[in-house]
Amino acid sequence: MEDRYQDFVSVGPGSLAGRYLRMFWQPVSLSENLRPGRPLPIRVMAEDFTLYRGDSGRPYLVGPRCPHRGVKLAAGRVVGEDIECFYHGWTFDGCGQCVRQPAENPGFAEKVRIPAFPTRDYQGLVFAYLGEGDAPEFPTLDVFEDEGFVENRESHRPWPFFTQLENSVDETHFNFTHRRTKFDDIGMNDAVPEINCEETAYGMLRMARRGNAVRKGHLLMPNWSLSSNYEHDKGWANHVVWRVPIDDASHTSFMADFVYKTGKEAEAYKAAIAARCERRKALEPAVETIRRILAGEIHADDVPADHPDIVTIQDGVSCMGQGVERNRSDDLMGGSDRQVAMLRRLWNRELTALEQGEPLTRWRIPRDLATTRGIEE
Repeated sequence: MEDRYQDFVSVGPGSLAGRYLRMFWQPVSLSENLRPGRPLPIRVMAEDFTLYRGDSGRPYLVGPRCPHRGVKLAAGRVVGEDIECFYHGWTFDGCGQCVRQPAENPGFAEKVRIPAFPTRDYQGLVFAYLGEGDAPEFPTLDVFEDEGFVENRESHRPWPFFTQLENSVDETHFNFTHRRTKFDDIGMNDAVPEINCEETAYGMLRMARRGNAVRKGHLLMPNWSLSSNYEHDKGWANHVVWRVPIDDASHTSFMADFVYKTGKEAEAYKAAIAARCERRKALEPAVETIRRILAGEIHADDVPADHPDIVTIQDGVSCMGQGVERNRSDDLMGGSDRQVAMLRRLWNRELTALEQGEPLTRWRIPRDLATTRGIEE
């Protein structure tokens, strides 16, 4: 099979990876960030868009600019379910059709249309389908249906989405990258795990054995995952995360963690999260800390173990440190990389089929996917 490794990080509309990712629903914003009457300019997979929420609460995604004189529609006003250009009042509905041109002759508006894309809210995230034709069935998971609540986060990261995706399926890196963290405290780093994986109907089942305990997680093709996660102040949670490209060199990690707490425990947890956010405001951005580590100004072990972004900083040193324009074919892969190798094979196979016009795998995501912690309690 021809090597497609260099195509994994090119995500523009005409690229193989960009075309492939556009065939799936992708999160594009936290739902709470999309306030009624306040359109947002967003960039996804090297394209610009306008995201807004109508008076009904429904989200809409349309093209970035008014075709009249090129002004950004995100500077405009939401009128009912429509968006009005700030410059001359040209107004477009959620399907992209121009419905009003106050200073033009009747009949002109019906000839004008801008791009528009299907959207929906799900578990605190706004999703969009950016591909051609009808949108596929929207995937849902039963892990969100238990007693508890969803904690949503987004993290903008200046390294390619595929580098982060590889990091997500790399079980061995916990033992080295994430020393002095929560993973030490729960014994997850006591032994280097025995790694295994297998292709499934949805992507890949990941397994890591430590003694008699097996940690199981899932890669859901093409770019999201489900695993168990541990935090000191919330215990265990189901960690669902999508790695969505902004462009070839950066991405947003959108997270929807299901926290198994209710009532006063949930209130206390949310208060702890708010306190952590306040503490974060007094610190330099995690990305700046990562840059200083990579520049040799400080060492990763200089970052306090209780830093609210310690895991993100540690992952960032590994991911950002790889750079953007590197050749994955040069990697000296070993047995501990078999999960990363399978991820690459799956992507390589699908991109090759896409380029050659052959049938693609029809991934089927079962609602009842479950994880195991792989920690002896």
